[in-house]
Amino acid sequence: MSEILFLGARLEEEIIKMVEDTAREERVDKTKALKELVILGRKQFLIQKFLEIYRTGRCSIDKAAEEVGITVAEMMQEAAKAGIKSSETISEYREGLELLA
Repeated sequence: MSEILFLGARLEEEIIKMVEDTAREERVDKTKALKELVILGRKQFLIQKFLEIYRTGRCSIDKAAEEVGITVAEMMQEAAKAGIKSSETISEYREGLELLA
């Protein structure tokens, strides 16, 4: 297990309320609620960041998935939800699948 460090931060009232509401709803302490919200927020941040990098052609979908820490299928679903269409043809996709096998 990693070392636990302290981080002090000044937060707006509405953010504190979100943490308190989450803690109450999930029946956990505020520290655990804050950790979970930070982790989920970071994941969403990375998804959005790497979707944009993928959209502009600066990385592949598999590289984006790797950077976010999710599967390629999950990243493809995120891209589809964001309305990002792949420039890869069906034959290129099948060729890639064959290389993986």
